[in-house]
Amino acid sequence: MSVFGGVLADRFAAPRSRLHVQAALYVAGGVGVVVALILSSGAYLDTALIGWFDGAFGSSYAATQTIQNATTLTLVALGAAVALRTGVISIGGEGQVIVGAIAATAVASGLGEAVPHPVALVLGVVAGAVGGVLWALPPAFAKWRWNVNEILFTLLMNYVAVAVLAYLLRTSLRDPQSNSSPQSAPIPGSSMLPLLPVPGHLHAGVLLVVAAVAAGLWFHRTGAAFLLDVHRTRPALASRAGLGHGRAILVAFVVSGAAAGAAGWVQLAGVTGRLEPNITAGLGFSAVAVAVLGRFHPIGIVIAAVFYASLGTGSAGVQFATGTTPAAIGTVSQGILLLAAALVGTVMYTARRTPRGAGTPTATPIEEPVG
Repeated sequence: MSVFGGVLADRFAAPRSRLHVQAALYVAGGVGVVVALILSSGAYLDTALIGWFDGAFGSSYAATQTIQNATTLTLVALGAAVALRTGVISIGGEGQVIVGAIAATAVASGLGEAVPHPVALVLGVVAGAVGGVLWALPPAFAKWRWNVNEILFTLLMNYVAVAVLAYLLRTSLRDPQSNSSPQSAPIPGSSMLPLLPVPGHLHAGVLLVVAAVAAGLWFHRTGAAFLLDVHRTRPALASRAGLGHGRAILVAFVVSGAAAGAAGWVQLAGVTGRLEPNITAGLGFSAVAVAVLGRFHPIGIVIAAVFYASLGTGSAGVQFATGTTPAAIGTVSQGILLLAAALVGTVMYTARRTPRGAGTPTATPIEEPVG
């Protein structure tokens, strides 16, 4: 495997220095835009930074809120990272989170208080993960069988999931006690994630994310992870090494779908307590950016997720400290970070598909599916 990797790196690796410079320029450009917006509002940059830190980490409640927001984001991003390093650009996390939450709601409502708390939690996370996987299988099959563009397919699947959620919240899953807005009844207490014995309102879903990060660190060092990287640039070469194209596609979609579906259950059982139209909170799209900024590494993803979440939770602190910069700067900063991540991802994939010394990217060969 080491000889194989050496040959591949020698022949197909892109100049890392150029990649790092371009990526740094995109991120620096995004930071520059945010700084310009803050200064144009009449605020001092140091005051805004102090306010942001206080809003995101200045108290136990603020810190736990930031960590809680980063929890589900990290979980979805860990799954998205597996797909991205395989060469599959799936942006279907939104739909998979929704379907995972729907499945978990159905299971929790069906179980009621009839089962012990630990059993209800296990069944809930399994239901969420299975729901996410089932929603990821159609684009996986289309990608493998007909080489359908997974970006477009998964984006359209997100819209379908939103429509399905809206329909269910007005029919079979609607709370009969509520006439004001479409939402489900609260899930039973036995299916809710307990709060951790720490200041604030941090739920036990963070333990699931810690386990997922530990599993990601182990997987990151395995030969299977290396073969996924090989598949991204040379699928035919990966196939000769034991990882066929169909199998790689299936792994990418199943892992990312399971992670997103499980995150839907965490949102349901740890945050909202019931199924709502905005259950995703933009997790699917944000997670792709976090995975790219974290360079597909579990620790990098955790750092990127906490930083991304802090932009939202710290925005109120910026407004309070400056008096002139609105709290909307948090949403704007997250949007600019998403754009920077998209540009960084484009550079990464273009560079890694270009053989050393070549002038233009080479086409990635696609193996013909069997049957």
